[in-house]
Amino acid sequence: MSRWAAGILVIQTVLLVLGGAGCTPPVQRPTAEVVFYPPLPQEPRIQFLRTLAYAEDVEPGPGALELFVLGEEAGKRQDQPIKRPYGMALWEDKLYVCDSGDRKGVIFDFKRRKFRTFGQKGAYRFKMPINVSVGPEGEKYITDITAAAVFVFDRQDRPLRQITNPQLLKPCDALWYEGELFVADLKSNTILVLDPSSGRLLRRLGKQGSEPGEFFWPTNLAFGPKGNLYVCDTLNARVQVIDRKTGKLIKLIGSLGLSLGKMVRPKGIAVDREGRLYVADAATESVQIFNPEGKLLLMLGAAGDGPGDMLLPAKVMISYEGLDRFAEYADPDFKIEYLIFVSNQLGVRKINVYGFGVYQGVLPEETPEKTPAETVPEKTPAEPMPEKTPAEPMPEQT
Repeated sequence: MSRWAAGILVIQTVLLVLGGAGCTPPVQRPTAEVVFYPPLPQEPRIQFLRTLAYAEDVEPGPGALELFVLGEEAGKRQDQPIKRPYGMALWEDKLYVCDSGDRKGVIFDFKRRKFRTFGQKGAYRFKMPINVSVGPEGEKYITDITAAAVFVFDRQDRPLRQITNPQLLKPCDALWYEGELFVADLKSNTILVLDPSSGRLLRRLGKQGSEPGEFFWPTNLAFGPKGNLYVCDTLNARVQVIDRKTGKLIKLIGSLGLSLGKMVRPKGIAVDREGRLYVADAATESVQIFNPEGKLLLMLGAAGDGPGDMLLPAKVMISYEGLDRFAEYADPDFKIEYLIFVSNQLGVRKINVYGFGVYQGVLPEETPEKTPAETVPEKTPAEPMPEKTPAEPMPEQT
């Protein structure tokens, strides 16, 4: 037998022992503790599923052949976590994240099991990316408050154009809706409605102030099932629901305070198909969930680095897609209806993934009368963390 043939035989034997030449599955970090909100024995509506922070959370490890040929060094990877994630968007099995701390965009490609970055070179290089959203043709709108622009990438994640406007000074969030681009501008404290192709100003909604219908530091936007625009009015500690055409106030949700239903430093917001509003508060380090009438239903998370905990949450996002990618982390008795993503700018849990759904198991016998789905759990919000410098973003960093 030739040396070449003998070598091939050895490699084949090693592969058989190691379980074949296929790549090992992505690194999974499931928590041994099942975390529900509200906790048992109440009827759970939300379960913490997992955390995303590293390339290895989506990319496969080295295959058996690579390990055999290259040795242990093949298994050592220079993997750095996301630094300060803010905005997120899930589209076609890819999670897009704005890493404001590293001035780049990050893509967790679950289908191809790849971790990629974008916005780091050329004329479309990010300076302070904050939020990302996806338009009807798969185009991505990334707001950059330092560049004073909205960068647009196509469905293949290639630079397409840059939207600038004399009125667009510090864009924090941008959402496409029925042919118009709604932009939350921190400098003018208004909502600018632009033509998404030319950037031409179509109209302006609201003005600076603290009265109803006025904004002071509008950071994040969301659209409800009826087409109304939700605006996170951060420094006024509330969320305003307005008519997207006229800017007329429809509803105020929240006000400054630490009690249930109050807000301190609200940031990311999201609205589900039933009209429930999710509000991430960077001060109380939690997410509050309100019904369509503005009544508090449930609080999600707490300050810390444990499963489901949050540290300086920035964005909350809802997705009805991608459930299969996270179903394996759900309790067998919990049926997921949609996913909830929360980005944390501090701590090790950079992006927490939760599932909203229905608990189909048998509740413990000692369970008191079941808590209805729309009942506020007896839980006091976490006290605000002490001032963190420079961890707590200053206004220039939203």
